Amino acid sequence: MNKKAVYAGNFYPENPDDLNSLLDSYKEPLSSDYKSKAVIVPHAGYIYSGHAAMAGYQYLEASENIFIIAPSHYETFNNIALPEYTFFETPLGNIEVNNRLITEIAEKFPCIIADEIFEKEHSIEVQLPFLQNIFYPQRQSAVDFVKNIKKLGRKIRIVPILTGNCDYRLISDLISTYWGNSSFIISSDLSHYYTQEQCRQIDTYTATIIETGRLEFLENAQACGLTGIKGLIDFANNNECSLIRSEMYNSGDISHEKDKVVGYGSWFLYEDSRNNYIQKYYSKYILETARNSIIYAINHEEYIPRQIPSVLTQHGASFVTLKLNGELRGCIGSVYPTKPLILDIIDNAKNAGFQDPRFEPLTIEELDKLEVSVSILSSIERINFKDEKDLLSKIYPYGIIIAERDRRAVYLPVVWEQLPDREIFLNSLKEKAGLPSNYFSRSLEAYKFSAIYITEDNIIYH
Repeated sequence: MNKKAVYAGNFYPENPDDLNSLLDSYKEPLSSDYKSKAVIVPHAGYIYSGHAAMAGYQYLEASENIFIIAPSHYETFNNIALPEYTFFETPLGNIEVNNRLITEIAEKFPCIIADEIFEKEHSIEVQLPFLQNIFYPQRQSAVDFVKNIKKLGRKIRIVPILTGNCDYRLISDLISTYWGNSSFIISSDLSHYYTQEQCRQIDTYTATIIETGRLEFLENAQACGLTGIKGLIDFANNNECSLIRSEMYNSGDISHEKDKVVGYGSWFLYEDSRNNYIQKYYSKYILETARNSIIYAINHEEYIPRQIPSVLTQHGASFVTLKLNGELRGCIGSVYPTKPLILDIIDNAKNAGFQDPRFEPLTIEELDKLEVSVSILSSIERINFKDEKDLLSKIYPYGIIIAERDRRAVYLPVVWEQLPDREIFLNSLKEKAGLPSNYFSRSLEAYKFSAIYITEDNIIYH
């Protein structure tokens, strides 16, 4: 039996040509060619959330099975629900359900199988035209056609799953079990029916939690598809993956209504750290931004890029180092993330050029020979130690911060190249903090972090 489309002509156009045209209009050139096996995307009417959804779908990798994990808005039940439908219908055609896999899941996981739970549900239906448009485009350029030739004859099948009163670890286990030959769509809007100002505050907080993996701080009011989001975060945490933001806004940004707005965001899962993703795909952009910040500052102007990749709007901490003829000419940075990473880099570049107390401000004559590098820091982790010998055993190869009351100093990991001996490294760091090199007390605090380095020598061009 087929599942009829219920929301065609309401949440999205009923005419196939109009539907494809609308979906195509949401596509934007991507600055990264990465394809992800898991995305978080919204499920509202396309006029509101379509742009955010497509921003996530453009990163989705085609797999044999596409799991769509969505909240149930109309029915109450425990654990998860699966359908018996053979196909889900949309204006763009039918999309097949993997019934064999559904039978297998029902044997392994606590669930119910009931078509009626899916009958009125929009959180899965609105995702299907995106899949058909992305993986079976009606119109494509000659270049895209050639690229997609190897996909001809390959079809995808969906595994629709609705979550009820469900432990998020069930979703995490489900993703882990079928990760090898599947991709995953987590269907969720963000906050509902707050004022636009409140919505932005709540969604920014939610985004930070998603991007830092602190799922224990997520609450039901933050997202309707919270179970699926927490399940994906848990999977990411357990597999050293990161969730990268691709878009975020709210309905008020579209309708210009300020009351009772809904938030929308999309993320994709990257199978490494966020900083490694930034280094791989945005090194050139970051160096150009840092250099432009210095150039504008010489002319007493503030530099703000016109187009900022979403991943650089996430909070982050950075150091900007300037060298002239191989010698240090300025270095200023942030240890803790207090603002969007792109703004942190802009501010630190300007301050390294004109506010480092060790150097005179840069002159316009120095710009041509100026070497600019940017370090992006990981999160800070406290080092627990019982004595100085124990501390020395734990500091390599990290960046290290020491703090003793009002005295504090930091060395980036790159300093190990100049000070490879652990004892000399630590003693030098003490002196930088204004402490004697042989100083030690039980009140001394130490923290570690890692960093990625972006220089002209390690830019990867795509």
